Amino acid sequence: MPNCVDCQAEFVIEDDEVAFHKQMEVPPPKCCPHCRFLRRLVERNAKNLHKRTCPLTGKTFLSPYSDVKFPVYYADDWFGDKWDELSYGREIDFTRPFFEQFEELDNVVPRMGQYICPGTLENCEYTNCIGYSKDCYLIGEADYNEKVMYSNRVFHDISCVDCSTVYDSELCYECINSGKCHSCVYCTDLQNCSDCFFCQNCIGCRNCIGCINQRQKEYMIYNVQYSKEEFETHKAAMQLHTYHGMEAVKAQVDTFFRTQPHRYVQMEQTQNCSGDHLYDSKNAHHCVDCKDLEDCKYCARIFSVKTAMDYTSWGDKSEVIYQCASCGDNGFNLKFCTTCTTNNSDLEYCAHTTGCKHCFGCIGTRKKQYCILNKQYTKEEYEELKAKLIEHMKSTGEYGEFFPKRLCPYGYNETIAAEYFPLTKEEAIAKGYKWKEVTDEPLNVEKVIPAAKLPPSIADVPDDMLNWAVSCEKSGRPFRIIKQELEFYRQMNIPIPHLHPDERHLSRMKRMPSRTFYDRTCTKCQTAVSSTFSPERPEPIFCEQCYL
Repeated sequence: MPNCVDCQAEFVIEDDEVAFHKQMEVPPPKCCPHCRFLRRLVERNAKNLHKRTCPLTGKTFLSPYSDVKFPVYYADDWFGDKWDELSYGREIDFTRPFFEQFEELDNVVPRMGQYICPGTLENCEYTNCIGYSKDCYLIGEADYNEKVMYSNRVFHDISCVDCSTVYDSELCYECINSGKCHSCVYCTDLQNCSDCFFCQNCIGCRNCIGCINQRQKEYMIYNVQYSKEEFETHKAAMQLHTYHGMEAVKAQVDTFFRTQPHRYVQMEQTQNCSGDHLYDSKNAHHCVDCKDLEDCKYCARIFSVKTAMDYTSWGDKSEVIYQCASCGDNGFNLKFCTTCTTNNSDLEYCAHTTGCKHCFGCIGTRKKQYCILNKQYTKEEYEELKAKLIEHMKSTGEYGEFFPKRLCPYGYNETIAAEYFPLTKEEAIAKGYKWKEVTDEPLNVEKVIPAAKLPPSIADVPDDMLNWAVSCEKSGRPFRIIKQELEFYRQMNIPIPHLHPDERHLSRMKRMPSRTFYDRTCTKCQTAVSSTFSPERPEPIFCEQCYL
C-alpha cells in the first residue's frame, strides 16, 4: 500500500481504480482519497463574495475573487471580444517543471469574475454560481429559483430563506437536504412534507412538530399523535412565533432526537452503491451529496454523471471525468481540470475554459481547440507536443497529480472545504492552504442594535427595521435585514434571526452529516455498516434492514 504524500497515511488503490486509471491512461495517485477530496473542495467558493471593478470596462460587481494576481472581468465582458486569450500564449519550456509554467500563465490570464449564466437572471446581482433565477439574494450553486435568499445548493425553489440542498420547495426556512416541501421550518431530510417544524427524516407528513422517522402522518408532536384541536393547543403554547419559543423547542428536539433511531446513511433508489445522501444511482461508491450517477467513485456534489472518479461539484450530463473540480454542463473526457464550463471535451490540466476541445494546460480559453498553454497549434503539432509534454511531466513527477495548492485562488475558509472539514487558520496554513481574513464594510444605517434587543415576535418588528443593523449575538458582526427578507418572516410568522448570515450558514453545516465514514455496527442487529455517524455520537444507528 502506498503512503499519501500529503498526510503520510497508508491507502489502498483497489482493482476497479487500477482499471479506471488504465482506461484514462494516467498513473496512480500519490495522495489518499481524503487529501484528494480536500484539495478539490478548495476550488469552489460560491458564497463568499467581494466587491470588484472590471479593469476592462470599469463596471462594479461582486466576485468570489479577492486578493489575486490575475485580472478579474465582469462576466459579460469576459465573454466579449475585447480581449484575446491567445495573446497570453507561450511556448513549452521542457527544461522547467510544467506547474511553474502553468502558474506564470495563471497569474496573467483574465478570469470571469462572477459565475453566472448571462441573460438568465433578473435582479440577482448578489449571487454566484447561479442561473435561470429571479429576485434572489446571496445564494450560490443554484438554478431555477425565485425569491430565495441566503441559501446554497437550491434548485427550483420559491420564497425560501437559509436553506441548503433543497429542491422543488416553497416557503421553507432553515431546511436541509429536503425536497418537494412547503411551509417547513428547521427541518432535515424531508420529502413531500408541509407545515412542519423541527422534523427529520419524514415523508409525506403535515402539521408535525419535533418528529423523526414518520411516514404520512399529521398532527404529531415528538412522535406522539394528537387530534387537530389538541395539536393546535400545544402548538400555540410553544410560541413558535417568538425567538425564545423557537429556541426552547430547538433544544428539546435535539435532546429527543438523540434517543431515536437514525438511518446509518441516506440513500434512495440506488443499486450497488455506497456513500451518503446518494440518490437515483447505480454502481457509485464512496459518493456523497450526489444524484443520478453511474459507474462513479470518490465523487461529491455532482449530478447526472457517468464514468467518473475523484470528481467534485457540478456534473450535469458529464461523462468520463477524472480528478476534476467545479466542472460541468456536457463535459467529456476531462482530466485534472478546474472550473471548466459548458461543452468542454478532451481537456487536461485546464482551468476556466468554456466550449473547448483538445486543449492542455490552458486557462480562460473560449471555444478553442488544439492549444497548449494558450498557444494555438495544428492538430498534428498538438498531438506531438502533448505526448512529449506528458512524458516531461512524468519525469518531473507532476503528471497524474492535481494542481498544487499554491495555485488555488481562495482562502481555505472561503470554500466548501471548510464546510465539510473545518480547520483553524493555523491548521489550514500548516496543510499548505491559504486563508482569507474576514472584514466587514461599514454599514450605512441609522443604528446598530444587539440581537438580544430585537422584538421577540415578528408582529412587533416595525418597518424601520430596514434602516437598522443587528449585531450578531455570536460573532458580533453587524448584518442588515432587507425588505424581501422581512416580508418573508412576516408571511411565515417567524422571528428575526439573531445570527449573521455567515453564522447561520455555519450552523446549518453543523446540522449536516459528517463526510468522514466510520466503521459502526447496527445498534439493533450488530450488522457492520459504514456510517457518517462517529462512534462518539449517542444516537442509535440502524442498518437499512432494521431501519425499514
